Amino acid sequence: MPVDREMLFALVEIIILLPLTCGLAYLAIRFGFGRAKSPWGFNHGKRMRVLEQVSMGPKCGLSLVQVGGKYLLFAHQEGCVVLVKELDELPAEIDIASPQWPAINQLVNNINLFGTKQGGNRH
Repeated sequence: MPVDREMLFALVEIIILLPLTCGLAYLAIRFGFGRAKSPWGFNHGKRMRVLEQVSMGPKCGLSLVQVGGKYLLFAHQEGCVVLVKELDELPAEIDIASPQWPAINQLVNNINLFGTKQGGNRH
């Protein structure tokens, strides 16, 4: 079966252009045409920044934003942003080195494998 020259040319073109396109897309995402930092200096005088964000669920969370010398705490969910509190100074950092977990025996005691009422008689 003879190989069509146009088909062979199209295959070579795909083999060359597909990795080139993927590489350019990676560079665009990695070095950020969509990011707030612009290589042309449009964001020269920034006045605000997001200091911290905490997710409270799949589509909601809290954001701590610095605007000048003030700190704003925003709650946001899909389609809605609400100012929760305005702060003059940052709150103290939370020590996350030692989380407070409930004791394992409390967790095991709360497991109800047999569907009986809690505290009821088991025969």
